[in-house]
Amino acid sequence: MEKANGLKILNEIRVYPSSGCVDEATIPLTFFDIIWIQGQPIERIFFYPLPQHHSTTDDFISSIVPSLTSSLSLTLHHFYPLAGKLVRHSPNSNDFAIHYKHGDSVSFTIAESHADFQSLSSNNPLPFHEVYTLVPILDKFSDDSKPLLSLQATFFPNAGISIGIAFHHITADGSAIGLFYKSWALSCSSSGSVPLLQLPPVFDKSLVNDPHGFYSIFLQDLLSPSADKQCPGSSAPAVSDSAVCATFSLGSDHIQRLKNKFYKKSKQKKTPSSFAVTCAYAWVCFVKAQEYSTQERAYFCFPVDCRERLKPPLPANFFGNCIGPGFVEEDVEKLIREDGVLVACEAIVTTIEECRHDVLRDAEGWMKKFGAWASSGRLLTVAGSPKFGVYGIDFGWGKPCKVEIVSIAKTGAMSLAERKDEQGGFELGFVMAKAITDEFSSVFSKGLEVLISS
Repeated sequence: MEKANGLKILNEIRVYPSSGCVDEATIPLTFFDIIWIQGQPIERIFFYPLPQHHSTTDDFISSIVPSLTSSLSLTLHHFYPLAGKLVRHSPNSNDFAIHYKHGDSVSFTIAESHADFQSLSSNNPLPFHEVYTLVPILDKFSDDSKPLLSLQATFFPNAGISIGIAFHHITADGSAIGLFYKSWALSCSSSGSVPLLQLPPVFDKSLVNDPHGFYSIFLQDLLSPSADKQCPGSSAPAVSDSAVCATFSLGSDHIQRLKNKFYKKSKQKKTPSSFAVTCAYAWVCFVKAQEYSTQERAYFCFPVDCRERLKPPLPANFFGNCIGPGFVEEDVEKLIREDGVLVACEAIVTTIEECRHDVLRDAEGWMKKFGAWASSGRLLTVAGSPKFGVYGIDFGWGKPCKVEIVSIAKTGAMSLAERKDEQGGFELGFVMAKAITDEFSSVFSKGLEVLISS
């Protein structure tokens, strides 16, 4: 079967959790989960250079594919909800849950591509639609039964392999799904002898207290007429034909210079985190590239891991969603000034401190606030985190040469990850119209030149 850009589908496989898995389980949702009920799937691609001893399609099919599927089956034994579906408790109910039963499975597409692997796995701007063929389609059954995970392995003869993953965000946040990635990779690289990276995942949603009834509040907001604008990741416009994927890097030296500059000029006399200065710099470059009116406000929203901040805190291996929004806003006029990065960083640092003090402050208004900001058209959000360690995920062929979150094309977010080639550096990913990408690249590069020369 041929798809766009010369992608050939070799096989469609269903992978089942290995024997001994639970026969059936129903996992309720928390208020952290329900936020994503109408959100776009999270789609990520891992690119791996090809080992020399696996250079042909026959090698791929006879050796690599069986290793991927058998290790996936072993891993799904422990992460069985991923093979299940999002369901309603009853046809007319608005009470949702994740349901798994014996016989449920995950769709795994096996494909071959003769596209330029080196180009696809580079940081250079590339047409979005060329990259997007490497992501599986998350099957759509009905409004009452939705699958949660789809996978695709694409072979590039004599060049490399890509692993595309699409999953429903209601299943888990980045921290939790990272446990699945790493466990699968470890199982594959060890021929299935080590199916788990660490302690098994915890699915007990009763650990998340909801004394203020946030679940009902969020669900009511999501079912309102403006729900499509309130759900994170559901209100972005369709991807334009001119959209390109591009990755930008900040080295550890750049980040340290930004920290030093903030410390010298800020009244707070505190050294901000690498995350804060990186986001501040990217946000200012983004605002300048978009050419917003100076009379407007610009908005920024980043994910806050609430696991350790809840009372009582959740275990690190809790599997589900446990992120809240970090809201930041500032005048466009202030952000585009010479000291705009300082202004942005101070605003981000202030929000981080507020989250540390009370991560659920004003939580009842999260959905409406996000909806209002998204509707403004001046919101930049963050997907991913350098803490996830995506460049350490090794299936036995070595570490990835590129990791890309392509779902940001639909959510309008900026992806964030550790830099693959330098400890302490960050990678930032965008999918934007080519003209805006070019302008962003110019602003980004000139800003770094000024930073280094100052």
